[in-house]
Amino acid sequence: LGGILKQGNVTAGDVIVTDKAPMAVKKAVEMLKVNAMAENTMVAEQADVLFLAVKPQIYEPVIREIASSVKEGAIIISIAPGKKIEWMDELFGGGKKIVRCMPNTPALVGEGMSGVAYDAAKFNDEEKEMVKTIFTSIGKMELVPENMMDVVASASGCSPAYVYMFIEALADGCVKNGLPRAL
Repeated sequence: LGGILKQGNVTAGDVIVTDKAPMAVKKAVEMLKVNAMAENTMVAEQADVLFLAVKPQIYEPVIREIASSVKEGAIIISIAPGKKIEWMDELFGGGKKIVRCMPNTPALVGEGMSGVAYDAAKFNDEEKEMVKTIFTSIGKMELVPENMMDVVASASGCSPAYVYMFIEALADGCVKNGLPRAL
């Protein structure tokens, strides 16, 4: 979200967040100056683009909670690994415009690489361009067949985090052996 807002394609005033953890909502509001609502259903009723960024194990209860509240024609963007579009669409009651994606941590600085999959037949050209704008505002985007999304998640989603851990361990070893961290 921070990366998307930095590009200016969306303003903070156009964004509504919600979370079960009040401190997470408070942090997002303070840091990003976005709006907040107390209930998932309230956000789903208003969102033209609805991001589902919850842990995969709670996807089903969250979708069941908001399914009847999702605004007609809304684009639903899922960031959950392992959750197939067909499965989500069935939980939503069918006929939804669902995008499955896997961004990675460099997205925070506009250098991410996002794998994206969706059923192109359900999206018009303007909606496809909107999806592209969202993901290219945080780096690069590659459309991939949905059956490759789990591979994308393991390669692109997790790998940068492992590399950062390795670099951090190298730096810690240098500091332990007397090199000032700033160097």
